[in-house]
Amino acid sequence: MKTNGTSQKILELAAGFLTGWEKENLSLDNCLDDLRKNGSPIEKSAVSSLLFEYFRHKGFIDGLISKHAKKDHIRQDMRLLLCCAATQIFFQTGIASQSAVNVAVDYAKTLRGPAGGGFINAMLRAMIRDTSFDHHAIPKSFPDSLKKRWEASFGKEETSRLTDLFASNPPLSFRARRNFTEQELHELDASVITDLDFVGNFQFYEARNPHVLFEKNYLEKAEIYIQDPATSLPFSLLDKPVSGRILDACAAPGGKTILLNDLFNGSSLLKITAADRSALRLQQLNVNLRRAGIRARSVQADARQMPFSQETFDWILADVPCSNTGVIRRRPDAPWRFSEKRLREIVQLQAQILDSLSLLLRKDGTLVYSTCSIEKEEDSCQVQDFLKRHPDFVLIQERLLLPHPQFDGAYGAILRKTGQ
Repeated sequence: MKTNGTSQKILELAAGFLTGWEKENLSLDNCLDDLRKNGSPIEKSAVSSLLFEYFRHKGFIDGLISKHAKKDHIRQDMRLLLCCAATQIFFQTGIASQSAVNVAVDYAKTLRGPAGGGFINAMLRAMIRDTSFDHHAIPKSFPDSLKKRWEASFGKEETSRLTDLFASNPPLSFRARRNFTEQELHELDASVITDLDFVGNFQFYEARNPHVLFEKNYLEKAEIYIQDPATSLPFSLLDKPVSGRILDACAAPGGKTILLNDLFNGSSLLKITAADRSALRLQQLNVNLRRAGIRARSVQADARQMPFSQETFDWILADVPCSNTGVIRRRPDAPWRFSEKRLREIVQLQAQILDSLSLLLRKDGTLVYSTCSIEKEEDSCQVQDFLKRHPDFVLIQERLLLPHPQFDGAYGAILRKTGQ
């Protein structure tokens, strides 16, 4: 049982992260990165769980709060506190409903005095007494705008499957960087993920006993890398070996850089430069590359303004920022951040990155374009628009993966610079 102080701290952190999400455009990833750096193990686990459950049921929780609020406007700190406490009450079993109410009321008093505590108490108890829905079978919550968009692109049946996945926990999957014995796999309760036609010779596993991964320090010893099988998609499309000067233009936290290195067994023919515009994320990239035993030059740079001369590289990976609609199980805030306006902004950013990187590629060089989005504007349409602007490039191959119970969604395309 958590102490009341710890429980209040969990509410404070979760509500604080939601404030940043709403006011400062921070992503859930930003929140979790900060938590990993500064939070205790208990806080990390509890806050992460609370935030994931909130975003998976955001529509329901927000609607329930609006229904029981007597005023049209609720102070942001009180509203977000209600969001966190309601998530605990309806979707988490680690804290009893009465305890969740009491902790929320006590915390509200520190924010807004007795009046704040009374408001939170009345709201939460009204929500618990609400009989207009089945408390044991609360309906799925997903943004209507994105759902309609997917129905137009993929059909209603496929969209229903995708939204069902959104409400599920993704498996912890990892890529083995050495051969594991049957005994080791048994201890991990891990099984190889089979029937994947986009991973080449890589071996991905699903771990049902993930704490053993960390107890045995497999990650620190660089014997595994925790990543989804879909990350290997763009490499499965390659039509020839990679060599020469390589640029991973949006590299942090380094998963695809390590994949590329391992694909060619750390060949001395690869001279890798890994770049990212975030100093904080670049620090983690350097940690991951050192841990994996990979020699690469790391550079802090925006992919739109790289500090390199034209035609410097033989091969460039552009794993660009995107709407993340292919990874909504792992980033459940992504559907709620999605809008047509935001999509247009992201598409423009991706186009700027591609235009900039195209100048850095030598003749006959390869540009690999990759996203974790399933939106055509970011994927096939982006590539076609790029080809219209750059007739000296040709499309070699492209592929879209839709999310699946065993892997995320992703898109990859191989582009070759002909120089014509």
